[in-house]
Amino acid sequence: MDYRWDFSPVWRNWPALAEGVGVTVALSMASILLGLILAGLLTVLRKSSVPPAVWVARGLIEVFRDLPVLVVLVWLFYCLPIFVGNEIRPSPFLVAVLGLGLNFAALQAEIFRSGVEAIPEREIEVARTLGFSRWQITRYIIIPQAVWRTLAPTLGQAVNTMKLSSLASFISVGELFHATTFLIQDTYRPLEFYTVLAALYLVIIMPLAITIQRLEHRLEMRFASD
Repeated sequence: MDYRWDFSPVWRNWPALAEGVGVTVALSMASILLGLILAGLLTVLRKSSVPPAVWVARGLIEVFRDLPVLVVLVWLFYCLPIFVGNEIRPSPFLVAVLGLGLNFAALQAEIFRSGVEAIPEREIEVARTLGFSRWQITRYIIIPQAVWRTLAPTLGQAVNTMKLSSLASFISVGELFHATTFLIQDTYRPLEFYTVLAALYLVIIMPLAITIQRLEHRLEMRFASD
């Protein structure tokens, strides 16, 4: 069958798509920020000398790393109101931020752990010999090196979270995929809208992907020369 492409419905509904892009970016940024904060807390707990804190951190990391993100989002969407009460029912957007943030945190905590463990032990031993306190070692040696060593993987995880943000459409968050689905139902032009949807995701994600590749190359050269 000879299909006739018609992108005029896409151009007529461009404001709705632009709004979806805005929601996608806001959702991704909020989830990444929450995930970074939680990942930092989980990393501190995991390195704690208190066994219950270590067990809690490891348990949370394992649970939210293993569970599919869609399962987490749907579970939070239906079960969170039971715990907080229907009077203060969280919006789908906040539920999505929490679900995506928990997934990001679990994976990012592992990235932080590997970054800290990659720091040569001899540098820490030298700092101790010079009389550095535990806080000074953490501030001047561990944190700066861990940040550099985990920067590229962190950006990669951020890109992955932006991709996963499309799953928020299943709990009625008006992000890009959700907006596109509604426009397809109104116009009956799925091929045109899905083509533009793919192009918009590439516009959002490809610059970050290129940045990550260049950053990885620079970091490889930097650590190879150390």
